[in-house]
Amino acid sequence: KGRIMPSQVVLVQGTSVKVSTGEETDVSPSPLPAMVALDCTAREIQYQSGTANEIDVTTFCSTAKEFRLGLDDPGQFTFTGHWVQTDAAHAVIRTAAADKLQRLFQVSFPDDSTFSALGFVSQRSFSAAVDGVVSGSFTIRLTGAVAEVDGP
Repeated sequence: KGRIMPSQVVLVQGTSVKVSTGEETDVSPSPLPAMVALDCTAREIQYQSGTANEIDVTTFCSTAKEFRLGLDDPGQFTFTGHWVQTDAAHAVIRTAAADKLQRLFQVSFPDDSTFSALGFVSQRSFSAAVDGVVSGSFTIRLTGAVAEVDGP
């Protein structure tokens, strides 16, 4: 008889999203710098890696087109949730958008795995409608290599 395997998932509750309060240049600093959390305002995090350039390496002796991939593009984060102007993390993001300095962004998941990246705040937006709450969105352009660490 076949054994039924349980689904493998990581639940969202318990996920933590943090941003460094100052400029950072190391994606895996030790110890971690001063950071503030977006945990109680963030509702959704979306990571999308960029696309590496396709380099055409076809030659006269090729029998079909040949390619190599260029450098990795780390992509971007988009955080959506509640817009709270007085929140400490929102203040850091507002400062980062103004000073154009890169910050460390770290997502820690309930299985103790982490995703860390350096990035610049490239866009901030909010929206408000009658009978609702003010919602916000932040887009972070990542730069350099990302660090993904598996849990135990």
